[in-house]
Amino acid sequence: MNILENAEKYAEGKVNQAITKAIADAYVEGYKAGYRDREEEIPIDLRDNKTEYVSLGLPSGTLWASDYEKSDGKYIYLPYEKANRMNLPTEKQWQELKAYCKMEYDDYNSLNRKYNEVIFIGPNGNSITFTNIAYVKAKLVNSDEILFWLQNKDGDSENNAVSININEINEKPGPIKCFTGFKLPVRLVR
Repeated sequence: MNILENAEKYAEGKVNQAITKAIADAYVEGYKAGYRDREEEIPIDLRDNKTEYVSLGLPSGTLWASDYEKSDGKYIYLPYEKANRMNLPTEKQWQELKAYCKMEYDDYNSLNRKYNEVIFIGPNGNSITFTNIAYVKAKLVNSDEILFWLQNKDGDSENNAVSININEINEKPGPIKCFTGFKLPVRLVR
């Protein structure tokens, strides 16, 4: 092998290394830019992992947030277009929650305001509570039922929310099709 052939092989190897590095760097920069863009869409208080999750002992291992999402200590209400970017429960996760947890209704008064709750007690004894904190329908605040968003990215169902009617205790809570412009509280899963 002569010196010219060695030089060509060396140059070819360096070119391949340079191209591979350039593609990898471009990929990393694109990923970082996309991550920053996505992170800016989420309210600051929801980015810093303040959400506490509860293991209910469900077969899938799904963890449910212990409460609705808050910003500056107040519940947040989002239309579906903003909420669906978050880790909302799917209809399948909701069905699992209903199937494996004991459901209890509870009424209590606090500072002359009545709250209605539905408590889901998991197979391991841990529980989460869905409280009637209302939702925004147009500009009116409605509190006749407990509503929260479901994830429906795959379009496998028309349902995009869960409704728990607090006036009809015997009526089973379930997934419903909800107007996406309503602002509902957000409950996350992991």
